[in-house]
Amino acid sequence: MASVSACDEASPPSSTAAPPPPTTSSILFHAGNVVLLDIPRSLEEAQVPPGLPPSARIVSGAPPLKPFTTPEPRDGATADHWLRSSQSAGAHIADLMAAAAVQSALDQLHSRYAGLFCLPRLCNAPDGLIPQDFNDRKIDTGGTTSADTATSTATSAMDAIRTPPRAEYLHGSIRHLRQTFIDRAPQFRLMVFDPPWPNRSARRKKAGSYNTASNLSEIQKLLSSIPVASHLASDGLVAMWITNKSSVLDLVTSSKGLFASWGLELVTQWTWLKITSLGEPLFDIESTWRKPWETLLIAKRISAKAPETLKPRVILAVPDVHSRKPNLRRLFEEYLGQDYTALEVFARNLTSGWWSWGDQVLQFQAPEHWVDVEISTTIV
Repeated sequence: MASVSACDEASPPSSTAAPPPPTTSSILFHAGNVVLLDIPRSLEEAQVPPGLPPSARIVSGAPPLKPFTTPEPRDGATADHWLRSSQSAGAHIADLMAAAAVQSALDQLHSRYAGLFCLPRLCNAPDGLIPQDFNDRKIDTGGTTSADTATSTATSAMDAIRTPPRAEYLHGSIRHLRQTFIDRAPQFRLMVFDPPWPNRSARRKKAGSYNTASNLSEIQKLLSSIPVASHLASDGLVAMWITNKSSVLDLVTSSKGLFASWGLELVTQWTWLKITSLGEPLFDIESTWRKPWETLLIAKRISAKAPETLKPRVILAVPDVHSRKPNLRRLFEEYLGQDYTALEVFARNLTSGWWSWGDQVLQFQAPEHWVDVEISTTIV
């Protein structure tokens, strides 16, 4: 495993101090519709059954100390033209509502909370990048290691994968494992999607970061092939991460969009506000070009009744390594109970008690991404 050191939100990485064992909850603050969540701890908690303390620490990226600068239009006319040409009226209103919600959540957090905005982390590099050797190994589209190309090293790596208790996974493409999913998967009370939406900035990153679709037509076809209607429980929920592009929102929520094709209707949305380790938005909330939040759309069957307490929510969390989302298991326990059946599609790690499906489901389950608790407390 690569060298790992402690990195905390208020000072440079230390060569002598190590983070405490993972006993603190991932939910650092919760009041009404505002939640402060620690992303690495949420992933650590997800490796064990609900209610049990995590047994290992995940290797993370250093938390950002300061907001990022964002290029802005030089004059108001340019910004207005961009908004008129690229956003529907509904999407523009959604942006305004999201901005108001996250500002209100920030105000509430800073007036009622005086603790850390993220827990101390274990880092193996200043930028939080992970070793590429495991990411670059190719797994065939059937979901198993190719007999023709696999090496003994790759086989050993697969054998060492950390598999949480009662975690089920389909490791491979949606297209090639669709029938396997239909044959084996139960009905789920929660289905979480983190689709590889087209993203030019992601494609500019070096190879090995993560794959994205080339266009919306491609990802729509892929998502439409997933048999949601036949595997969602009658009272089940679907949660989908989307980008801030109005075309993505329309593709999912319009009258002929994905939710409608699955027999679903939108219930509410949660907003993940990305903050620094000092509690500031990662980007200016008023920024035209780059928003400091991502949106989680939550839907139900058209004929079903939504949980009465399921309302809009703002999740504040300091980002971790690129594209790593908060684990949602604990946040949905409030609505679905502790042992609900769940599926995560396009997952990059496994969750105890859940099914995971996609060609990167083992991305962060390799041994180099984890340190056992009894070891992590003595790291120097």
